[in-house]
Amino acid sequence: MRVYKILNNNLVLSKNRNNEEIIVKGLGIGFHAKRGDKIDETLIEKIFYPENHQNSIQMQQYLLSIPEEYFDFVQNFVDHVKAEEPDLHLNNSIYLSLSDHIMGTVERFGNGISLKNVLLLDIQQLYKKEYEYGLKMVDEINHTFHLNLPVDEAGFIALHFVNAEEGQQNNDNYKIAMIVNQVQEIVKNYFSDITFNESSLYYQRFLTHLKYFAQRYLHKELQYDEDENLFQLVQEQCREAYGCVKLIYLMMEEKYAYALSKEEMMYLAIHIQTNVDKSRASALKMSLEKDE
Repeated sequence: MRVYKILNNNLVLSKNRNNEEIIVKGLGIGFHAKRGDKIDETLIEKIFYPENHQNSIQMQQYLLSIPEEYFDFVQNFVDHVKAEEPDLHLNNSIYLSLSDHIMGTVERFGNGISLKNVLLLDIQQLYKKEYEYGLKMVDEINHTFHLNLPVDEAGFIALHFVNAEEGQQNNDNYKIAMIVNQVQEIVKNYFSDITFNESSLYYQRFLTHLKYFAQRYLHKELQYDEDENLFQLVQEQCREAYGCVKLIYLMMEEKYAYALSKEEMMYLAIHIQTNVDKSRASALKMSLEKDE
């Protein structure tokens, strides 16, 4: 492996055996180096594999525009996570995306701007492992850069881990979280007099159903056998929930140009009605205990 172009003291452009551009990072790897010099492989910390020449240019610009303190911070954290989780396979894109995100976060927070993460609860529930990484990283950011970032940032960081997991479709997880959040908002607004126990088994089952519904929708795998008699029965027994489901139907139609099947409406109604009934029963029990 030889130096093709020196980017800075710690970054050089090289080429692999297929004559494709690669970006090599390592402390002092470009210091006093010249084009054509053999790269000291003991200095290599990370190798980036651009998809094409244009992508290579973009990666170089990213790496040169991000201060090394942020990139080194992310590299140490992500490498530590990888070492602790050998079954976790992350795309190298996470080093760039997270470094850029943290740089922006530190600058934004320094200017007194703190963003609210509207998907935080969904991220906490749907991506527990990634959210734990986010919490740990926020703690380390606060300690390293002397900040006091809110937990909202842990949610933003978690999505970077989710999207970098190999085998995941780009942006799928964000879209899934969006759909889950939108459906939950409809349910909570429709039943505004009810406080749902989001840690309950019934609510977690509801979230799981929503998550896989969104996945099937994104992958165009929503195929059901319509059962008109069963649908009518559920419609009668879950009258309250069915009214809410009709609003979900309208939202999916308006935002995603998708018409819910009767089968999906039926399952949603059952899940929602179960949570409504359980929440009311729990509230009544608490009220009676309080009166005693």
